[in-house]
Amino acid sequence: MAYSVIPKTKRDGKITLKDGTGSPVTLEVEYEEGNITFDTPKDAQTVIRDRGVISTVRRGDSEPVATGSFNAYFRQFTDGSEAGSILDFINQTGHYGPNISTGRTGTPYVEFYCITLSYFVESTDLGDDADTQVDLTKCVCTASFAEGDPSSFTINFTSYGPLTYT
Repeated sequence: MAYSVIPKTKRDGKITLKDGTGSPVTLEVEYEEGNITFDTPKDAQTVIRDRGVISTVRRGDSEPVATGSFNAYFRQFTDGSEAGSILDFINQTGHYGPNISTGRTGTPYVEFYCITLSYFVESTDLGDDADTQVDLTKCVCTASFAEGDPSSFTINFTSYGPLTYT
C-alpha cells in the first residue's frame, strides 16, 4: 500500500463504540464535533542522576496504553427502549445494560466496565488504496456534561488494552 498523500479531515472520520460480545453490540456516535484526540504515552521514565547529571534513564511503571476524549452533542441522558444513548453505552445502563465488558478477559484484567472505541477514517473514496482505522481496546470511559448552544458531553477514555491499527 502506498503512503497516502491526502490529508484527512473530520468529515472523513467516524467513531463507533463496541462491547465485548462475540458479535459486538455497537453504537455509531452521531452528532459529534469531530474532535477526537488520544495520546499513547510510553512507560514512566526513571531518571538516575550522578550528582545532578543524568547518567541513566530506565523504564519505570507501565502506563495506560492510551488516553483521550471527544465531544458529542447532547440529545438525551438515557433511553431504556431500543435506541439507547451514548451515556447508556459507556455506563452499561438503560438499553445497553446487558452489554458485556471488554476488560474481563486477557491481560490486563480490568474490573471496570470497558468498551472498544473504534475510529475509522474513510480513505478509499479519496483515492487511497485502503481505509484506515484504530481500535482502542479495554477503554474505561467517563462523561462530563456542559450546557450550551448546543449542550454537549465530553467523553474521556483510558485504554488499557492493545491498540490495533489497520
